[in-house]
Amino acid sequence: MKRLPPLNALKAFAVAAREGSFTHAGEVLHVTQGAISRQIKQLETALGIALFNRVHQAVELTPAGKELAETLQRLFGEMEVAVNRACGQHRPEMLTVNVPPTFATRWLAPRLSDFRARFPHIDLSITTDRISTLREARSLDCLIVFAQEPWPRTACEPVMKECHVMVSSPALWRRGKPPAISGSTLLHVLDGGQRLPVWEHWVAQHGPQELDVRPGLNFSTLDQAISAAIAGAGVVIVDQAMVVRELQSGELMRHNDLCVEGPFSYWFVLPGRQTTTPARVHDFKTWLLAKAQA
Repeated sequence: MKRLPPLNALKAFAVAAREGSFTHAGEVLHVTQGAISRQIKQLETALGIALFNRVHQAVELTPAGKELAETLQRLFGEMEVAVNRACGQHRPEMLTVNVPPTFATRWLAPRLSDFRARFPHIDLSITTDRISTLREARSLDCLIVFAQEPWPRTACEPVMKECHVMVSSPALWRRGKPPAISGSTLLHVLDGGQRLPVWEHWVAQHGPQELDVRPGLNFSTLDQAISAAIAGAGVVIVDQAMVVRELQSGELMRHNDLCVEGPFSYWFVLPGRQTTTPARVHDFKTWLLAKAQA
């Protein structure tokens, strides 16, 4: 069997892959950027493959490097668990995660029984605080953020992108036809006091161009707007992933087959700069991404 590369080189590579920077990896491991670069070069020579592409002042993983990085993250996490078990630490592991309110109640909550069945040793602590900076997220293991772009200088992966559809309560329908939006109450969602331009985007793509989208009811969360729509308060443009149960049960009905891809996405963020990703975080992320893809 081929001899394994030095553990220090593997660790340096794993951290550099996670941080996306040799300099940041050096800060995490308390060595110089040059030391990280030499260890990774040593690893590439030993393996006979390139792990990073050097592009100007930045580095990016090659396909082989990405595959190796994902495997090492998992293995280092399993090593952490094994060491804890060997030391007699059998208590449930606590995973702290912050998610957007509507994502928590309408997407995550219905799937938590599956997570618990798969990972009974992980206790989830879920919060829905409004967090917008890494400093605010330092006490968390991970978080889901709702944003147009990934957070800079941190490990950030896309979970799902919005797909907006028009829905309303069947109580508003007449003879199998949806209510005309020109005469309907439009339901809006606020973000930090500003109304999200969801209706504007819909009209820009699908019309009617003469529709005045300014009047209507405003809600601080999408969950509130959905609840109002179920109660028959009006028509709402909503991310389809957030109303799966309501569409299946008939509490809400789609007006048509049209869809508008929203400018926002849900992102999985690792706020810290750990040398390795803890096994509980890796397990949660893998489960989350698999559920989102399904």
